[in-house]
Amino acid sequence: MNAKHSLVFLTYNKQELIDERIDEMERHIAHRDDFEIIVLDNGSVNGGVRLALVARSQITKLPLNIFHLKKNCGFGPGFNKAVSHAKGEIVHIISDDVAIYGDFLEILGEFEPREVICHQAIRHKAGWNVFGDFHFPYCNGYYIALYKASWDILGGFDERFQPHDYEDVDLGMRISTSDDFSLIERADLPIRHLTASTIGYSTERYEYTCKMRALFAEKWGLVNEPARP
Repeated sequence: MNAKHSLVFLTYNKQELIDERIDEMERHIAHRDDFEIIVLDNGSVNGGVRLALVARSQITKLPLNIFHLKKNCGFGPGFNKAVSHAKGEIVHIISDDVAIYGDFLEILGEFEPREVICHQAIRHKAGWNVFGDFHFPYCNGYYIALYKASWDILGGFDERFQPHDYEDVDLGMRISTSDDFSLIERADLPIRHLTASTIGYSTERYEYTCKMRALFAEKWGLVNEPARP
């Protein structure tokens, strides 16, 4: 089968989340014949995740392709590796904590090759995208859809932002500073982000995000003010 859409998931030690996503796709898009599903187990230390995914791939009727890494390489690098397996014309980056409530491929429909689709575009001053007097839009990284050729041109996620945070902000910066790409919000897609179910929020996470912000500012030659949004 030549899939038009590659639905790409990354999971790490969250068997219940990826099981829920597969269940949802069986309910809502199994009738379609134009997609493939790629799940990359990003080095889960719980061996049950790998066994459960292998078992699921053997019983589901979905076009489910399972890949495993021996060691967790982070959110951005993990998705880059997962997308490298994609055969579809259009790639959908989907976090394993994004609940699916309907045929989002049908709702999405056709879009232009140089459009980058997200469920939530952050266009206002949200702190993390503000550097002094300068601010820019970015796509919340839990769901992004774009043509595989566009992903390749943009270069995927910058792997210096690892294991997580600011990879989606950096992608948004590349889109917003390019004359070739445009960021499109599709809040009507039947999905919902189960906020921070994958990594979670904590004081330690906040400190790490500030560290990634400083790295981002250095990359783009920005004044890191405020340093702690």
